[in-house]
Amino acid sequence: MTYTQIIDLTDVKDEDALHQLMVDWDRDQAGVAPGYQGCRVLADKETPGRYLVEVDFSSEEEAKRNNDRPETNEWATKVRAMAGGDPRYLNLRPVCSTYA
Repeated sequence: MTYTQIIDLTDVKDEDALHQLMVDWDRDQAGVAPGYQGCRVLADKETPGRYLVEVDFSSEEEAKRNNDRPETNEWATKVRAMAGGDPRYLNLRPVCSTYA
């Protein structure tokens, strides 16, 4: 069963830089990062500077393995600097989906 992690970022000043960071991660880590399936970045229309990064993994175990990698820690440091502080992480298990 898939596993989703949401990274809740606030006070992001540069949307283009966040976009590029995610594109670079996907380019460099797809097929390398354990269980990584892809991501979406969503902008909160009511709160400027707030973004939710939705990252999908093949399983909770693979997500945990990915979190322990030096590449992931380096990426997280860049995210913290971009967001002006520590993001909030939500770890979610799917209940149902209407996606095809």
